[in-house]
Amino acid sequence: MTNCTKILTCVLTFMLVCSGFPVLSHAETIQSSSDKAIVLSENEELVPVLKEETANSEILTSIPNQSEVYVLHTGTSYTYISFTDPLTDKEITGYIQNSLISVPETADPDSINTKMNEESLDSALEETRTPNETTSSETKTKALAAEQQTESEVIAEQVPSSSESETIEAPAPTMRGLVVQDSTNVYAQAEGNADVLKSYPEGSILKYASFNDDWYICKVYVNGVATTSFINKEDVETIDSEQMTLTGIANDELSVYSKATTNSNVLKSYVQGSVLKYKTFSSEWYEATIYSSGKAVKGYISTTDVEDSVTPQESLSGVTPTKVSVYAKASTSSKKLKSYSSGTTLKYKTFTSEWYVATVYVSGIATKGYIKKSDMEAKGTTYYVYGASSLNIREGAGTNYDIVTAVRKGQAVTLFETKGNWGRIETSSGITGWASLSYLTKTKPSQGLEDRVIVIDAGHGGKDPGAYYIEKNLTLQTAKQLQTLLKKAGAKVVMTRSTDTYLTLAQRVAVSHNNKADAFVSLHYNSSSSSSAKGIETFYWATNVNEKTLAQYVQAEVVKQTGLSNRGVRTGNFHVIRENKKPAILVELGFLSNTTERNKVSTEAYQYKSAVGIYKGLEKYFD
Repeated sequence: MTNCTKILTCVLTFMLVCSGFPVLSHAETIQSSSDKAIVLSENEELVPVLKEETANSEILTSIPNQSEVYVLHTGTSYTYISFTDPLTDKEITGYIQNSLISVPETADPDSINTKMNEESLDSALEETRTPNETTSSETKTKALAAEQQTESEVIAEQVPSSSESETIEAPAPTMRGLVVQDSTNVYAQAEGNADVLKSYPEGSILKYASFNDDWYICKVYVNGVATTSFINKEDVETIDSEQMTLTGIANDELSVYSKATTNSNVLKSYVQGSVLKYKTFSSEWYEATIYSSGKAVKGYISTTDVEDSVTPQESLSGVTPTKVSVYAKASTSSKKLKSYSSGTTLKYKTFTSEWYVATVYVSGIATKGYIKKSDMEAKGTTYYVYGASSLNIREGAGTNYDIVTAVRKGQAVTLFETKGNWGRIETSSGITGWASLSYLTKTKPSQGLEDRVIVIDAGHGGKDPGAYYIEKNLTLQTAKQLQTLLKKAGAKVVMTRSTDTYLTLAQRVAVSHNNKADAFVSLHYNSSSSSSAKGIETFYWATNVNEKTLAQYVQAEVVKQTGLSNRGVRTGNFHVIRENKKPAILVELGFLSNTTERNKVSTEAYQYKSAVGIYKGLEKYFD
């Protein structure tokens, strides 16, 4: 035998011997972070998740038996896992005993529970299929999907009855909502008297899809089994998917909470004047990302704890009347970055109702700082114009001097000095001159609605009848009642429509902009699939200045005048208020779908009362 033949024979012999021994892969000793497993317990419905790898460890939470988890690390006695609640989307990590963890690929159903009958065993095996496995029935379903597309679109429009809800398959969640009650129940059927499957505390964020006019549909885990369930729409507030980023300052000491409720943990606190960034979230809460122990954490800020900055910002310049300081925060108790002597010209931008924002150089570095608005105002005494519709401001102390401007009745001016019956004043727009003291008073007159431009928008009209084919008539009748009241108060009233005509939403907004409205009020009457729905509600758009205040005044007065239920004030994504750059609200004046309420709101007496309520709300707003 040649040397080459001997060598080849040895190599082949070695390979045959080695093939008889198992080769240990790295995956057999170190669990992949992406491996899925099933939590299985013979006796308990809930399995504890521990903080540490010891039997005496603190229990972080308990998860349903037969839940699917991700294995992050496998130790001698405990497995480090990750579990995500399918409804709240909250991730939980901790330790579970190895004996309670079953990896699908190696799980032996007989060893899991010897008492399982054939039916429950099949169910367990079905749960442990990997995501890539497909049953024959699934294959058939996919093959027929294209043929059944048209039919499925029709079926999707049908609303199943509550008796059918047990067999309804919940669709993928398309919305997020905030629990606004002390406790929100998830029901087995779309009925208030159905069995309660689970309850969630105030501030919890839930995920669901629309089911009908009164209910959402979702999935919850009950004893480890994903179960179709239902949430009453009145128990949650749906979060707008298109959140807007805002900037504002802390009104006082401010807390950021772990949930959208003051009953939750405080993640972080900020002193008065701290400048914060956050996003719109709900009518009473903003969402913010903070850093705690070096980690980005999502938290929630009450809308009442911050003042939003004005948008858009306006660039200004002014001369310091006295020594003026620039602060590190929008608070006089914060650090002073720099000070300027009297007579210095500064450039700054509008920021909030009491502060300007400016860029100053500290040790050669451009730094953002804040200037108190009142510090940039010349010291003087505030007076108000009265006794005439307008007051002429002249270049000198006498009628022989030229007129430089005029100030309307009720407007404030600052008086610096007097000369005989004349005073040197400055208007709110910064124009200085001399005015007759006979038309100035220290007492602020009630200007109210005089000369205010109010646009009244009677909803619907023409080819768009609105709810129950009568809404367009009711809104126009109410609008005319309101028009009469406002005109008597001296307001300049503009109607988007005075007859049964159709206008697009954009055209209605254009009326507001073209007339430079001081306020825009859109009138509507409500409807619902539920005949028991009732009451008044007013909508505003969160980012527009003072709209919430206007909405609150009008809502309170309309409820007071009409005696209908108070459904509250909330943000509403309606074109006529969202796209309106002027203070704009939309008022729903009662439910036409409620027979009792429809009969009441259709009367002239009710329309007059609702008009009086809106009028009084506007009067308070402008006072």
